[in-house]
Amino acid sequence: MKPSKINCLKCDDSGVRLSILSRRRYAQAGFCDCVKTPCPTCKGSGFLLENDELQREIAITCPECEERERRIQLYNSARVPKRFVNSRLQESHRDENNENVFELLKLILRNLPDFLHGLDLQRPGDELFKGIVLMGPPGTGKTHLMTGFTFQCSVILGISCVFQGFSELLSELRQGYSDGKSDVEIIEPHLRTELLIIDDLGKGRNTDWELGILDTLISERYNRNQLIMATTNFTEKEETTLSERVLAGDKSDKDQYINDTIRKRVGERIYSRLQEMCYFENLSGPDRRTEEV
Repeated sequence: MKPSKINCLKCDDSGVRLSILSRRRYAQAGFCDCVKTPCPTCKGSGFLLENDELQREIAITCPECEERERRIQLYNSARVPKRFVNSRLQESHRDENNENVFELLKLILRNLPDFLHGLDLQRPGDELFKGIVLMGPPGTGKTHLMTGFTFQCSVILGISCVFQGFSELLSELRQGYSDGKSDVEIIEPHLRTELLIIDDLGKGRNTDWELGILDTLISERYNRNQLIMATTNFTEKEETTLSERVLAGDKSDKDQYINDTIRKRVGERIYSRLQEMCYFENLSGPDRRTEEV
């Protein structure tokens, strides 16, 4: 079957258009110009009239207006960085380097609504429904794919999602302490959302406090059977993981490097739970950032 023709190239017929506002930290969604105004269903009133069980006429919220506004709000709450405002899981972005990951993300998207509605997706011979930990060198397109996935979840499927850079979360927690907020106040939205995506998993100084925050997020979502996904520059093998320069302890001029695997970076407890919750997939290829320059 041929895909249906897209009539509006600005929003791919979603009715939701994304933009960058100078004073906003994240990409913002709003109604696309193609959305008919006033709404043809409610004539712009925002309400419809129907009869209740006693045949009394009552007003209800227009479902079309309400659903589109809900999906706009879902995207605006997802915290997608402005740099990735144009990220989509489009076929034109598929290539030989991301083919396998692309297919897996599409598969997760197809099954995600059933998973969130509590349907049993495990059949004889099948694995449990999982998220994904996307590993690979900087610049291979991990964040681009995951922010595109976020758009599909929020705008197309109407699923709540939080895209969270791990270093950014740590900064918000430190600021929260200054403002008198507790960890729970800041982390709670990450536990309520239907899907949590952690960007740059393992980045940071790897202190006990940082690992404690990560453990809280993953353990709570694990215990609640909630989906989690992540990107990371650290892989499962030392020969392919991120090589980080460290200060020489002997005052020599020779550079020293460490090659922590994701397992070593996050610790056995977190790694074990992620293994049960997620597929671990490598994304290789050239640095797309240098290719675009």
